[in-house]
Amino acid sequence: MSTRRSAASYDSSSFWSLALAHPRAVLVALCLLLFVPGIATIPPLDRDEARFTQATKQMLETGDFIEIRFQDDARNKKPIGIYWMQSITAGWLTSEPHSSVWAYRIPSVIGGIFAVLFLFGLGRRLFDEETAMISAGLFACSLLMIGEAHIAKTDAVLVACVTAAQLLVAHFFIAARQGSPQPLVRYSAMLGLAIGIGILVKGPMILYFVGLTVIALSAWERRWGWIALMRPMFALAIIVLINVPWLVAIGLVTKGAYFSEAIGQDFLGKAISGQESHWGPPGYYLVSLLVGFWPGWLFLAPGIVYAMARVREGSVRFLLAWIVPAWIILELAPTKLPHYPLPLYPAIALLCGAAVMAGVRESRSFLDNMPVKLGAVAWVMVTLALIVGALFYVPGQFGTGGGIFLTLLALPILAAAGSAVFFLLRGEGENATAATVATGALFAAVLLAAVLPRLDDLMLSRSAAELILRSGAKPENTTVAGFNEPSMVFQVGTKIKLSPTGAAAADFITKHPDARALVDERMDAEFHASLTKLNVAAEALGRVKGLNYSKGKELSLTLYRLRKTGP
Repeated sequence: MSTRRSAASYDSSSFWSLALAHPRAVLVALCLLLFVPGIATIPPLDRDEARFTQATKQMLETGDFIEIRFQDDARNKKPIGIYWMQSITAGWLTSEPHSSVWAYRIPSVIGGIFAVLFLFGLGRRLFDEETAMISAGLFACSLLMIGEAHIAKTDAVLVACVTAAQLLVAHFFIAARQGSPQPLVRYSAMLGLAIGIGILVKGPMILYFVGLTVIALSAWERRWGWIALMRPMFALAIIVLINVPWLVAIGLVTKGAYFSEAIGQDFLGKAISGQESHWGPPGYYLVSLLVGFWPGWLFLAPGIVYAMARVREGSVRFLLAWIVPAWIILELAPTKLPHYPLPLYPAIALLCGAAVMAGVRESRSFLDNMPVKLGAVAWVMVTLALIVGALFYVPGQFGTGGGIFLTLLALPILAAAGSAVFFLLRGEGENATAATVATGALFAAVLLAAVLPRLDDLMLSRSAAELILRSGAKPENTTVAGFNEPSMVFQVGTKIKLSPTGAAAADFITKHPDARALVDERMDAEFHASLTKLNVAAEALGRVKGLNYSKGKELSLTLYRLRKTGP
């Protein structure tokens, strides 16, 4: 355990003194700065987010909060938890037709905030308040955490549940290791609550992360008796009470189809083979860490050196048992997506924070060595690539370009990044972490407020939905051919028809009064040929162009209605 140093040991006017005087308030303020901007201006993302929000929207429309559906299709993949959370925020904060996507993203924002606060609590339990504060800041400003807090799906809430559960497991582990009395029964109850909610949100994934940690720790320490301290049967009873009522209900409603699809196809299918083209080789997550845990991985080399030097300490063993087994299995699994290792990021952040404070308090050994210097060089290169890519290349390719405006906004980010490396190489760990968090916060602010709103080519779904709604079309009288993305259903309306071909779109508008058909130019010829066979013609009401980023294809979409033949 590191030597504690209180806020009183700092000058009363210093940043750290102010931050440590009200650490949770500072962290919540930081999270709001990082997680809230953009949730109302970024349109629903294809395809997972739009499927989650649309399924929740249909619950609000129908009043059925048991079965999960996307239009007429059953969505038997994830449990009900996130849909209930989204239905509460969207139902309370918006009115019909409940098409404001920001309201569905509130649970992810709250999940991100709680994940950071739970990490702070875990850092205090394993190390001390300063380490906890640094680690929580590094985790909060990581690009993957910021991204998941902006998306209306499960992962931000899952990482909050995992971190809460690990905080409680740490209480029992440290008590057993130090020979302290068994923690109170409320800790077991809260452990069951955290795991139970995690299962209700994303199935057994929380058991994967928490269970592997407990097993790895027990095997490493060669003692298993401490598991009984957690009162596992009592915690299991709470988990059952949280999950069984809905599981019974969905089993009856779907006649068992939910379990065969969710477990047999979704969960086990991903474990056995790469699904939906989401395949990656071993090492995929190490590479994705360069972006996902940026800018915090500036301290990854010190964290590794620290862990190797302190591997006998209980706090370090706990974090390594959390990270290593789960990471290896994730790397070996065939299905890969960048957000899968997010529940490991809190442990990585804690190792980084612990290395920083050990270097500050004891010596520069964790901050002044060749791996750290090489890591700093790599970090600078990745940082420059991210700034050039996000602030200049992407706006030039998909928007109105970078220009002098974004160049000026890049300067503070570069200054903060340069300060982070400068302080790190000088051994000023606390200043280096503050500059790193500032780098991440500035980058996120510019990206969310100045870059994304300029990416018109990537806003095809929003532009297409606005074109349809401006035409006065009703969802039930509208069809889309060639751009059948879930976000169109959410933004236009549940009853919109997704046609597989131009001929199907032509058939639709001839059978529905005052209908509209949004047709991709690749299906245009088929669409008009089918209308000609029916002795009718269509007139164009407008056109939108952009990139369907789900498929990487440029599209030109035209909105049609039947040409009127009378006066």
